[in-house]
Order: sequence, then structure tokens, then C-alpha cells
Amino acid sequence: MVMNSLEQQIISLLSQRRKKSLTRREIADHLGLRGGERKVLTKVLEQLLRSGQLGERKGQYRLAEQQRTLEGTFAQAEQGYGFLRVDTQDQEDLFIPARHVGSAMDGDRVLVQWRVSSRDRRPFGQVLQVLERAHSQLLGTYQRRSGKGLVWPLEQKLPGPVLVGKQSDIEPGTVVEVSLERFATQELPATGKISEILGPAGDPQVDIETVIRSHGLPRTFSPAALAQAETAARPVSREETATRVDLRSLPLVTIDGETARDFDDAVALKKKQDGSFRLWVCIADVAHYVTPGSAVDIDALERGTSVYFPGFCLPMLPEALSNGICSLNPAEDRLVMTAELCIDQHGVTTAAEFYPAVMRSRARLTYTQVAAWLETPDSCPLEPEVQEQLPQMADLAQILTRMRADRGSLDLDVPEVEILLAEDGQPRDLIRIERNQAHRLIEEFMLAANEAVAAFLQKRQWPFLYRIHERPDLLKLQELQQLAAECGVGLVLGKQLHQALQGLLAEVAERPEGRLINQQLLRSLQQACYAPDNQGHFGLAADCYCHFTSPIRRYPDLVVHRVLKQVLAAAPKSASYSHAELETLGRDCSARERRAVQAERDLIDLRCCQLMAGRVGEEFSGTISSVTEFGFFVELDELLIDGLVHIRTLRGDYYHFDPLSRSLTGEHRRRQFRIGMRVQVRVKKVEAWRRRIDFELVE
Repeated sequence: MVMNSLEQQIISLLSQRRKKSLTRREIADHLGLRGGERKVLTKVLEQLLRSGQLGERKGQYRLAEQQRTLEGTFAQAEQGYGFLRVDTQDQEDLFIPARHVGSAMDGDRVLVQWRVSSRDRRPFGQVLQVLERAHSQLLGTYQRRSGKGLVWPLEQKLPGPVLVGKQSDIEPGTVVEVSLERFATQELPATGKISEILGPAGDPQVDIETVIRSHGLPRTFSPAALAQAETAARPVSREETATRVDLRSLPLVTIDGETARDFDDAVALKKKQDGSFRLWVCIADVAHYVTPGSAVDIDALERGTSVYFPGFCLPMLPEALSNGICSLNPAEDRLVMTAELCIDQHGVTTAAEFYPAVMRSRARLTYTQVAAWLETPDSCPLEPEVQEQLPQMADLAQILTRMRADRGSLDLDVPEVEILLAEDGQPRDLIRIERNQAHRLIEEFMLAANEAVAAFLQKRQWPFLYRIHERPDLLKLQELQQLAAECGVGLVLGKQLHQALQGLLAEVAERPEGRLINQQLLRSLQQACYAPDNQGHFGLAADCYCHFTSPIRRYPDLVVHRVLKQVLAAAPKSASYSHAELETLGRDCSARERRAVQAERDLIDLRCCQLMAGRVGEEFSGTISSVTEFGFFVELDELLIDGLVHIRTLRGDYYHFDPLSRSLTGEHRRRQFRIGMRVQVRVKKVEAWRRRIDFELVE
């Protein structure tokens, strides 16, 4: 055994056991050294001590701190530096200066050497080796510079440009996909080969395609899944309805947005003489058509959820199912799973029954249509039975809202924007969407059904996927408390947390900074997720909750449907999902939900930038939404778009950032910029590819 090889083995051994020192004998035993090899070991240990690679105390050897190595995922910033996100939860992210990044790219799995700065003794990392590449391909725009072909990555975190050779047949500005052949280093740029031409930058379809690929969203269904869906999408037969409850005489209706094409749920209501209600919530019986392990099921699980872009949808199920036989289209027989709930005058569900049924929707209503009818009953003609139940639905929704508020449910009302598209798919305008009475009506009915199903399955002790939402992190709540104080509102973080947060929301509801407080509270809350172990739902103040009402577009709902049908059929628990299977499903579905949300936000941010590119020079009023050491972000009042006022554009003074109060203060004039301040700004610059809008302050 040569000495260099033994040195490497010792360092590798102690690196794996960095929290425990080893004696000479323990090292020899671990390495399986015998006879003369043990004598060589003594010399090698002495040499490693002299070189400073090892430390020794009382006969115990361990790596010197600068020799520690860590493994994890590299997260790169736009400026070139990055952080190592290690696998263990108790280890903080390790800063990696740009000069020590090497050839690592954002998302790569890397081996990093833990080092300490000789100047300020702060720890930092140096990438020793890229263990697994996150990117073998990237998307970018093709350009020609000095006779060379270059591709600039669309993802700003990725290093660029990539040398691809001059391509005379490709127009500059074209979006292309590049297969990487050599990764960039500090000295040399990356090289690659163009593998696909997507089209001109700014083309709406190219924009969608780049977002889909950037987030790794499944784009197409397998031929087997498409064939299976087409076979299933036949009219409902007598055999299929024979054993089901027939609800076709009920005035069931769907209420959705104007652009919706897949209708998961239909509702009907009857008010009794004693003031209580009987509510029917009928949900598309997707489990009847999508069996576990089938081709459609495999593709649906890979997606986890439908993804909704402005003017475009990536459905979880093939269209023959999602927009066809599973969708509760008007005047067509459909198979459903029904939650029939008896609800008293106080909003308490006193009885619940669940069963497979067949239904026929009386009308496809929209939120706008229902809200207008509730405001002015003569606004649109509806059949008498449908008309009769709408005001009763509004009454029950108010009762349910009051009941949830009394128990502590948080009603976060954060207005959103809808992007209106021209015929060619280009964004043409933004409109602000406010939740109306019809939105709240459907939300309340779906919440009631979800809660009832979860309680039913939990009572029978069947394993299923809960929708859990854990208590918020205390540090984030303290940040919210500080923001509220800066806005002149008190928040007491005591035992009655739900009531305190409700009080805060009520106090700022009509104030200019109300939306800001709502958003900050939303950021303070944990991310909801799916899991087989019940942790309750903090936001809804619900002890037990699941997702049941959207199986066309959410895979966890399909899982709950399958479990519910097994319980109703008195199947053995062994025939259902195991706890381990549900753990994996919960983790995967939660991750795919986050992936979809990020992709949707990415395209919306791009469309907002494209709209604002035509408004450079225009002035808007807004509110400072966050403050950093490099400037502050402003959210525009009507458009709800964020942009940065960079600190270098603040003239006439030198500004200091205070992280405690999160404010910028002028050194001489003491002018201050804080969260919640009202300002007037002008659109200075828009960089759509970076999803960035720059404002300048209008004095």
C-alpha cells in the first residue's frame, strides 16, 4: 500500500466521521491494515500532523477544521457566489465565494471543503468536486459576437455565455436549447451544441415552452395513457348507474370562472323549515376512470397537479377525461362521489353521508353571473329551481364563514391580477380580481365537504392523505409583529394566536397597508403540504382536513377518493395504501405542487414585465413592500406589480440600511424609507428575461 493512497484513505475515513476522533488502532481496524501496514500508518499519521491536515489530542486523531468536507446541493446567486445546502437539517448553509465555485452550477450536487477565512475567521466553502450535474442542457437566446456564436442562458443564475459556434441559419434573439459539452470554470466559458430551436424570444408560445422546460414540467402524455383515456371517455351507461344513487332530479349547478373548462364540483341546497340546511356537494368520480397503476395514473402522478398559465393549461389528466367524461358539463349524465351534509343554523355539520351517484348539471354558472344575480335577481334568466336556491346558498355561506371565524380561521384576502391576452397570445392588459360573494360561497361549501370527508375517514382509522398546515415559525411572526408596529398596529403573540391574527387582519382591512400585512402574514405561515400523519390545519383552524373536491386537477384528491370508496365498499385496510406509500405520495405531491406554483408565478412575472415594457416613463403610486441594503421594492396600487427602486438612484444623500427596523435612512438629511410608506415612482427600466422591473422615485 503506497503512502499517498493511505493518506487519502485516512482523510476519507475521518471526513465521514468528522464528529468523532479515532485512535491509531481504530483507524487501522477500519482500514483493515495488517502487520507492516500498521507501521506505515504511524509514519503517515505523523506526516499528516506535520502538514496540518490532521489534529491530535490524547492519542485521538481527527481532521483539522480546514480539511472538513461537506456534501450537498449548490445554490447559486446571480452575482456568481453561492451557498451549499447540506443534507443534514442541523447544518446551516455554507457561503461559497465566486472564486471558489469552480465549474459548479445552480442545483448541482457537490463536495465542498469547509474553510475558515484568515482575515475575519468566518467559515466559507470551496467546491472540490461536482458529484452530480443538475443540468446537461439549458435554454438561452442565441447571439453573435466577434464572429462567435453565443447562447445566453434564460435562467440568470446559470453562468454564461455558452460557446456554440457561429450558426448562420439562426437569427440573433432566437431561443434555443443547448446540450452542454464542457462546463464553465473561472478561466474558460462553457461550450455546447444547439440541440433544438424553439423560436423567437417574446413569442407567447415560446415563452410558455421555456417555462415548462425550465421547471421540468411533463409536457406530453404517453400513447398508452391517451388511448386509455379515449376508451374511457364513452357516454355513461346504464350498467354504471345501476348501483348508484340517482341525483339527476336535483338542481345541481357548477359555479366556476369564465375561462374554466374542467368542472370538478357541482352543488345543490335545500333549506329546511327549522332553518337548517341539506347541502349536496358532488365531485367528479375520477377514481372510476383512473385505476391505480394504469397508464393514465402513472402520468397523472408524474404531474401531481394541473398547471394553469394565462390562456394555457397543462392538465393532470388527458383532455378526454379532464374536459370530457369527468367534467361535470351541463345537461350530461356524470358519475360523481357525493358528500351530503346536514348543517344547522350555526354552521355545524350535524350529519354527513357519502356515496357514489349519477347527476346531471342544470347550469354552468360563473362567479360573475352568480354575484350579479345575488345583487340584482333579474340580472339574468335562470330556471326557477336554480334561482330559488341561490339566496339560500349565500345565507349558508355567511353562516359557515362566521362559524369558521369564531373558531379562529384566518381569512386572508389578497387580491390578485388576471392577465388579459390578445388574439395572438400577447399580454394586453391587467385587471384586478376581487373575491366576490360567489367565490366565497363555493369556497365555503368545498371547505365543508373536505372537512367532513377527513373526519369520516379519521373516525374509521383508515390511512389517507391529510392536508396539513403547521403553526407558523416564531421568528417570522416576530417580523410580522414588527411590520404591524411600523404600520401603527399592535399584535400580541400569546396563546390566543388565531384571535390575535384575526384582529390584526380586521384592523388593517380598510387601510392602504392592509394588502401588505396580508401578504406578510401569508409569508409568515408554513407551507401547507400532504402527509399521512395529521397535524391539523392552522390557517383554517381545523383539527382534521383533507383535499377531496378537485380530483381532476390534484392527485391527492384522487387518492382520498380511492380510500373513501374502499371504506364505503367495506374493503379490508390491507387493500388500501400503506403508511409508507402515503408518506412517499405526500412528499412527492407536495413537491410537484410547489413546482407548479413556481412555474405559474414565473410566467405571470414574465407577462407582467412584458406589459410594463411598454409603459417605461409612466408614473404610478404605490407602497413600499420591502426594504434591503440595495434599495426598496414598491408595489403599484392598481396593477399590483412589484419593482425595485435601487439605492444608487436615491440622489442627494448617502443611505444606510438598518436590518432591525428594515429601513433606509439618509446620512445627512435623515430622510427615511420604511415598509408601508406611500411613494410615487416612474418606470425606469424593464428586463423581461430577468423578470425585473426598475423604478425611480418621483420627488
